[in-house]
Amino acid sequence: MNIRQAKTSDAAAIAPLFNQYREFYRQASDLQGAEAFLKARLENHESVILIAEENGEFIGFTQLYPTFSSVSMKRIYILNDLFVVPHARTKGAGGRLLSAAKDYAGQNGAKCLTLQTEHHNRKARSLYEQNGYEEDTGFVHYCLNVPAK
Repeated sequence: MNIRQAKTSDAAAIAPLFNQYREFYRQASDLQGAEAFLKARLENHESVILIAEENGEFIGFTQLYPTFSSVSMKRIYILNDLFVVPHARTKGAGGRLLSAAKDYAGQNGAKCLTLQTEHHNRKARSLYEQNGYEEDTGFVHYCLNVPAK
């Protein structure tokens, strides 16, 4: 298994995985939209995508969004997406992607990686905790949905 940073030319091959990831979170399938979204993020250097590849097949990915902490005055990365295809979930790809994300963040001067997942996603939560992530009990997170105009 090889983990590497995605290039813009990989967007079409990552799109089916990204589409499955979105479907897991109850979004309608939109393969064309998925490819366009990923391509735009990569072309505009708005995210970093790390992909797990085995025997020429993309079996997983994680997407990192760079941002900053005003308090620490340092870069942080939001580990926004992590997905491994079902037939490869026992091969350690998720852990390898998390490790690669940690290495990437460290090499780029980040203070930390942050992420969120649904409360009931026990498998993901277990994987994150096995890889050193700790549940943040010190802050309450809010979300405001903004209607399109």
